[in-house]
Amino acid sequence: MSSNRRITLIAALACYVAGMATEFMFGAFSSMIDLHDSNLQEVKVHLKVDSSTDSQDCGEEAASSSSVSLSPDDISLIEEIIPKELQPAYAPENLQFNVTRSMIRKSRPIIGNTDRLHAYIKKLQNRQCTTVLFLGGSVTGGHNAKGPQNAFPRHFMDWLNHKYPCLNKDGSIGLHEMKKTHAQNSQTHFIHWSMVSEIDRIDLVFIEFCVNDHYLSDLPHALEDKGSITQNNEYIDMWYSEAIIRRLLMLRKPDPIAIVTFNADYIGKSWATFPPFYNPEKARTGSLFRANEEPVKLWISSLYEIPVFSASIWMLPLASKLGMEKQFPKQFGLTNPYSTLDWHADACCHPHPEGHKILALVLAYCMIEEEKEMVRNNTDKAGIERDFTIDGLLRDPVYLSPEEEAMYVQKETEVSTDIDFTDPNGEVEWKKFALSIDSWSWFADNREKDKFGLICSDMKGGPHVSLSVKGGKHGLVEISYVMSYENFGLALAWLDDDTTNIRSNDCKTVVQKKGADTKNKGNKPERLIAYWDETASVPTVQLLKKRLSEGEKKVLHICLTPQNEYTIGANKFKLLGVRVY
Repeated sequence: MSSNRRITLIAALACYVAGMATEFMFGAFSSMIDLHDSNLQEVKVHLKVDSSTDSQDCGEEAASSSSVSLSPDDISLIEEIIPKELQPAYAPENLQFNVTRSMIRKSRPIIGNTDRLHAYIKKLQNRQCTTVLFLGGSVTGGHNAKGPQNAFPRHFMDWLNHKYPCLNKDGSIGLHEMKKTHAQNSQTHFIHWSMVSEIDRIDLVFIEFCVNDHYLSDLPHALEDKGSITQNNEYIDMWYSEAIIRRLLMLRKPDPIAIVTFNADYIGKSWATFPPFYNPEKARTGSLFRANEEPVKLWISSLYEIPVFSASIWMLPLASKLGMEKQFPKQFGLTNPYSTLDWHADACCHPHPEGHKILALVLAYCMIEEEKEMVRNNTDKAGIERDFTIDGLLRDPVYLSPEEEAMYVQKETEVSTDIDFTDPNGEVEWKKFALSIDSWSWFADNREKDKFGLICSDMKGGPHVSLSVKGGKHGLVEISYVMSYENFGLALAWLDDDTTNIRSNDCKTVVQKKGADTKNKGNKPERLIAYWDETASVPTVQLLKKRLSEGEKKVLHICLTPQNEYTIGANKFKLLGVRVY
């Protein structure tokens, strides 16, 4: 730049500042503020210089109109993010607490690689109807929020359809579609992957396992001896999370899927605090409240450059920063609107209906912010930053062995028998495998009537079911069921050639041992233990020690034993599924 040009620019800027001061003091400027309402909610301020002021001596360059993009401080957060038609639902009285900009801007702990997300946003801008898949547990399902109609996925889809109206291929008005699964954590989604792979179209997926994956306690799908590390919950979580992420990255439905990790909530239980309600020492040393799974989710997401949207990353500090007495204030009448017990509708981890709107607000905010970044078109990227997974190139797995990668991801699992009791529409299919059912019933036992399973309950034991199975390549027999802290008991499982129950005496004999039978020498039945000490009900999976030859046909028997000293309340068992591969 020449020295004359530089002097001209400096003079122009000086005159512009002088003109602004003149307008402020004497009102000689005429100004016009234009709030431009677009998808990005930009606020632009246009300043017009009046030629009658002293600034006319500064020349044409400084006197011309200028446009400065400002952050939208002049409008509220709700007005910026939420379409006008939906704003009454997000009025202050309809939210759990007031959400400020400084709070919600912390909702992007990991930006990740946004190439896939930008491709999805471009679909929205082009008015293309899309399909959004939510992988999650009871928080995603709206447990204790009066059902899924009050849960954040429904609110997000309402926002999406109002914010980005779409057109069907014939030009008619369409709607973005929501898909959900009936599994509960990364392990059960790993097991019942067909729930995902058989969906015709997926454009965006939210993975929300920040609560339920804390309860994973075993890694039966490992094909190598990984040592004692497999007893570590964080390692188990990362193994299943990596498997699911890699599967999603390879999936085309029909395009590469935009993937977002959503940390919606945290475990808020104050275990071992009853009575008394508040016991700092027990809460500190024996409480699951401090077992936050979010660091694990951030770590595995960062390795795979998965964008993370998080509500819990800023909610948990707000809840706990005043100390535990104000974190659980209901007992004491103390005031902390962000406290754990105010946020949760129960002792665990389930927000109130008003809280789910805040979760939807977090998703909407993060989507808007990413669209802003996309429109800025910042091309300052190194070549290595490109998303190579779009071309099918994945980094080497960190937790899966090469054999596990080949079996579970690249080729997935060739399942020779797949019996799914959790599918609300699957009764016809699972009955094809049932040989005999004695005192078991298939139904949903939760309040929302959406968690199905094959269920029995008998204090004296005896209920029996037999299922036809066929050995797969690896000879593994996998049984998934529910574990809980009350009302659940212990079942036996074995393989033979009889369709009838030849072990009815064993099924009516009390089993006193609490631990699993790890040796299981001979043909003894194997124990399926459905009770534990944690105050939660979660899915689990167990592989039988006995293997089947490929193509070998056998009968799998499962029966409930009588109530024992560890069973509290009723004596129940809920079978979720059986797979053989």
